[in-house]
Amino acid sequence: MATKFTIASQALIKVGGTPITTFDGTDRQSVVVSNLYDDTKKGLLYYTFWNFATHKVQLSSLVETPTDPNFTYAYQLPGDYVRVKGVFDSAGGFRTDYAVENNKIYATHNPLYLEYIREMDESNFPPFFIEVLISKLAFEVCEGVTGVGTLNDRLGREFESKLAKAMVVDGQETPPQNILGEGHLVKARLG
Repeated sequence: MATKFTIASQALIKVGGTPITTFDGTDRQSVVVSNLYDDTKKGLLYYTFWNFATHKVQLSSLVETPTDPNFTYAYQLPGDYVRVKGVFDSAGGFRTDYAVENNKIYATHNPLYLEYIREMDESNFPPFFIEVLISKLAFEVCEGVTGVGTLNDRLGREFESKLAKAMVVDGQETPPQNILGEGHLVKARLG
């Protein structure tokens, strides 16, 4: 089972460091990896609409009145929110008339349903994402840990390769969905 420390340790080993068991260390590698880990993880979750990190919820309306006259309702984003994937009304219709500001969504519909990418515990990551996170973290900590930037090129290429492969694998877990209904030409032809 992956933890933030096993992931960080594997990234450090890639750049010639040693494994860690805590982010509380005062040595150079512990300080560097502890400062970069959370942002690197969240940034990687933000890169694409990962199926494994997708979650759907109905948002509760806040009593706050939006200051923007284009919106009627305000909703609090979930605490584990990373990125909006889609916003839907009660009929399941995809909505584009919303705005995300200050950890809230402003919209014209109530109720409102949110599909989003969420932050998760490392123990729930699939193996392909763990590999990508290790590569990305190794790339990010390399110069800070080693003091040398020459390894960065190889680590950057490795990260890009693993990211592309992980996105393909993640995309294969969900079948394609028809996002457009029958057009008026098809309906006219078929009667």
